[in-house]
Amino acid sequence: MATLGRLSGAHAILLVTHLCVSGNISHLRQIQAQFPRWLPLERVLRIILTFLPESTAPQFYTPVLQELIDGPPSHPDDTDIDISLVDKISVANAKKRVRNLRLLSLKYHDDEDSQDPTDFLTQFLIHRAYRIDQETALQPLILDLLLPFYQRLPTVRTWLISSLLPLLRLNYEYYPSPDETFSLEILESMDSHTALNILLSMTGAEKNSMDLVRNLRGLVSPWMYGSNRSKRRRLNQAAEANSISTLQNGTQQQNENVSGWHYVNEWLLARSFVDYESTVNAFLGWDGPEDADVGGYEDADQKLHSDVLKELNIRYGQAGLAVVYTTSDTSKSCLEGSVKVLTRIAKLVNLEEYLLIAPDSSVLPSVILDASQISSSSRVSLLQNALLVASNPLTYPSASSISFLSAILLSTRTLTELGHPITCRAAANICLHSSQDAQLLELRNAMSSIVRQTKSSHGWRDIRQQLLWLKHWGSNTVEGNEGSSICHGLFWRVPQDVVEAEILKALLEIREYNLAVDIYINSNPALSSAQVEQAVKEALFTSYDNASNGNRTRGGTKRAYDILQAFQPHFPDSLSFKQIRALISATHALSFYSLTLQHGVPFQPVSIRVHPDPLSLIEKVLDQNPKAYTKVDDLLAIGRNLVAAGFSPRLSDDDELNLPPTSEEDTIVTAERRVMALAISSALSSNDFGTAYSYILTRLTPPSLLSTSSPLTNPAVRDDISWRAVYNAGRYRDPALSSSANLQSQITQLSQRMELLSLALLLVPSPDPLPEILGAWRRCDEEMNGLRAREVEEEELWDTKGDTLSTVPGGFGPTDSEQDAYETKKQHARRARARQDRLNAEEAPMGLFEVARGAALALHKNTFPLRGAAAGADQPTSSSHVRGPSEDSMTAEERVRKRDVVSNMVTGGLVSGIGWMLGAQPVNR
Repeated sequence: MATLGRLSGAHAILLVTHLCVSGNISHLRQIQAQFPRWLPLERVLRIILTFLPESTAPQFYTPVLQELIDGPPSHPDDTDIDISLVDKISVANAKKRVRNLRLLSLKYHDDEDSQDPTDFLTQFLIHRAYRIDQETALQPLILDLLLPFYQRLPTVRTWLISSLLPLLRLNYEYYPSPDETFSLEILESMDSHTALNILLSMTGAEKNSMDLVRNLRGLVSPWMYGSNRSKRRRLNQAAEANSISTLQNGTQQQNENVSGWHYVNEWLLARSFVDYESTVNAFLGWDGPEDADVGGYEDADQKLHSDVLKELNIRYGQAGLAVVYTTSDTSKSCLEGSVKVLTRIAKLVNLEEYLLIAPDSSVLPSVILDASQISSSSRVSLLQNALLVASNPLTYPSASSISFLSAILLSTRTLTELGHPITCRAAANICLHSSQDAQLLELRNAMSSIVRQTKSSHGWRDIRQQLLWLKHWGSNTVEGNEGSSICHGLFWRVPQDVVEAEILKALLEIREYNLAVDIYINSNPALSSAQVEQAVKEALFTSYDNASNGNRTRGGTKRAYDILQAFQPHFPDSLSFKQIRALISATHALSFYSLTLQHGVPFQPVSIRVHPDPLSLIEKVLDQNPKAYTKVDDLLAIGRNLVAAGFSPRLSDDDELNLPPTSEEDTIVTAERRVMALAISSALSSNDFGTAYSYILTRLTPPSLLSTSSPLTNPAVRDDISWRAVYNAGRYRDPALSSSANLQSQITQLSQRMELLSLALLLVPSPDPLPEILGAWRRCDEEMNGLRAREVEEEELWDTKGDTLSTVPGGFGPTDSEQDAYETKKQHARRARARQDRLNAEEAPMGLFEVARGAALALHKNTFPLRGAAAGADQPTSSSHVRGPSEDSMTAEERVRKRDVVSNMVTGGLVSGIGWMLGAQPVNR
């Protein structure tokens, strides 16, 4: 051993270097005291930083560092130092080696934090910490290095809390992993936004929900402790442009805190979209920025300013309200969590007295709310990027925002209990920004959900009270006073009577008829009689329109019928209820027939209401149901009920004529005529001429035929239906009978057809169709003449065969002279008749008047076939001749009966009427 006195300064530097390399620096302070000019504090620290192995335990050299900083101990160390490593080196060589030393700078980076450029120990400790992390990744050694010095060095304390402490907890306590660890270099290279995202995102969805609370308290809060560091500020320059506004009287540290915590609030808001439960637990378990776990290393002097802390708590509370508004989960547990968050935030910002809701309370209170600020918000206020804006009246914690959100949560909880869950954001939009129609639509949707999910155990009196509370939130303000009633209620724009009417409809839909009558008719009704009638009418039509079967003992039609039975006795003079009863009766009758509409759509009751001409459905019934025309009384009843239900019996073409309104009796008659016309047409389509003929004579022949007047001369009666049915029946030709050899059946049917055509002449309301009817009648007359002639020929042929009895064994026939005399007599008779016809033709040339008179004469003979044979069956009637009365007919007229007098009167009226319309002059004029 040798003394230090014979060493040069260069040798001393080399000796210190060798001691650091060997890890034995206990005599470092002694050497530094011997050579203060060659070994100043900065150089010694640089030598230690450069040559002392990073794996050296800090407890071996931290006392030396303390001695270097604090001075020599009171008892100097006289231990000899081994200088054999350097004493043999020449001075020149020692200086050369010293010059070749490459010592590290105390500052790890040029932008490293240090309030005092001469604070070499702070710089050394931070740089040494980085070296230990890079070389060994043994971050607990860094903590051992800093613990002896952090209390005296504020920068070291801040760095320990904001950088080292989150890193140690992240890598060794919260999420230890042998493969993946964060380094100081990585963590310190991040700006606040990035670092906060990483620290908070370590809480995965599969983790325990309390991890987020732990990370906020143990990672985020310590990290935010160093938000005022200059390096952080430079890293955050890009983020500062988008940060929230700072306090005007705040310091730079306060501004950084506000900006950083704003990122935390944004992250919590975004997190609520994917994991609402953990976000709720975060607000319940973490008290905000002042709730920080810094391991007991904090300094009371470095705590946040009270004004800054108050602002941060308000912003944190705003984030909590924003989270409640943004949740899309409508489950009961989520709703309970929202209530807890609101309660927690109200306590944090000292606004608990404005809470109107309790987690375990079912009482609906009266909401006292100053909505002047709330009502000024727009739809943009509920967007995610606007919820954290300080000027947002919905989320910025205040008396009005707390009260309003309480009422919204109460409303959503009430609707959820009633079976119609909605989100908080949707409820706020309905209350603030929906029109009356939109609120009414949402109310009806709520009613539908309630009716669909309501069980018999539910008390509908209580449900009604809950729905009324949703309308006004228990406020006693007079409706219509905008200054006092604005925003007071989820459906505050919907009038009270409309809400009551919707409740009444819901009661009817769930078949609570007695309760509905008791509430809205018997005891202090909330609606007038007219309003009740209208609501019941709408409920009736809703059930009726939704019915799939027209039978009034099934489905929706039965429900409508039951509602009618319950309420019609209380409205005996109601025209609407009478019409609905007739409609249900008609629908019930139609349900017994097979009926399919266009494109194969089965008949439903609503088809009647939407059809432009419901009476035409009877035509489809006749087309699709064989022999349905035989049930004409049932069809007539359906037609009468349809008219009684308020549907017009007229055809669409008649509506275009702008016909004047008729009485109820006339409309029923018109409907019956249409139904009979359809039944007659269906009978003819089924080749059942006999039924059609019977219907015409028994049901379509008007009583006016028994009087001297006629529909043609009575303009007050218009029947444009019956004559068409009669005319079509008169034109009908039975295909089976046309090919039949039964001549008598053909004559009989043709006679009936001519009778119908004659009746059509009487029923036609205008002269336009007369030529067509007369033409059809003339063709029938010609056909009748041909059939009569065939009949005469067959009779003569039969007589001839009968007279030729010689062909019959044992018969005695006429002689040849007798046969010649018989034939000569017949020829003389034919010539006499031909001569008489020519005389008649020369006396009165034929015209339209003669044709009409001939038609009337045919009607005279055919309309009343029971009359005596005044005109002989063997005298054919020609369409071009009108024969005068013979002596035999005059004789018959002497024996005329009373109904023949009526026949003459009808025939005379027909002749005079037709002639008048045609403008023809009789022969005697």
